[in-house]
Amino acid sequence: MGIKTAHRELTDQLCHQAHKMYQLRYQMSNGGNLSARVPGSNYMIVKGTDVDFSNVSFDTLTVCDFDTNVLDGNIKPSKEALLHAAIYRRFPQIMAIMHCHSPWATALAAGQSQLTFSTYHATMKLKGYCPVFDTGSYIVPPQWIDLILSDIESHPEMNSFLLRGHGQVTMGKTIHEAASLAELVEETAQIALLAKFSG
Repeated sequence: MGIKTAHRELTDQLCHQAHKMYQLRYQMSNGGNLSARVPGSNYMIVKGTDVDFSNVSFDTLTVCDFDTNVLDGNIKPSKEALLHAAIYRRFPQIMAIMHCHSPWATALAAGQSQLTFSTYHATMKLKGYCPVFDTGSYIVPPQWIDLILSDIESHPEMNSFLLRGHGQVTMGKTIHEAASLAELVEETAQIALLAKFSG
């Protein structure tokens, strides 16, 4: 039995959340990615490269180890699999990652160094800290991966960050939690920018 088949419930959850992000228009075209650590292992199930969120399925998910070697699947892992793998390797409490180019969060990241917390709810759920990293690339370079890991290590409560010109990343104990945090980051960015526009 293949790894994906053995963890069919996990693959179904990944598909559901990917489709939801597409329906919300948080991720159009074939960018973005999501993944989940297989419990008790050193590998993850991750979206295949160049697959849009509306087409994430059992067949377009792939299993790879934390060196991104494919263990189960017929498609290469997402180009951001190295970032996901590095986070999983360093932080065993993180079980799922969502990355999408949601419009409001991406717009806010263009001009600010941190997400502005505009509600008490967001401050509580996002732990009051969501930095912006300007990696200068559509794929997070290795040197920036190290800096991001260091920042997470310095802020163990941190569960989200923004990438300038490249959207948002959220991390959770489940893919449902990571996706819910992505919705909250987007809402928070929208309120912050609307408040700024309204003066």
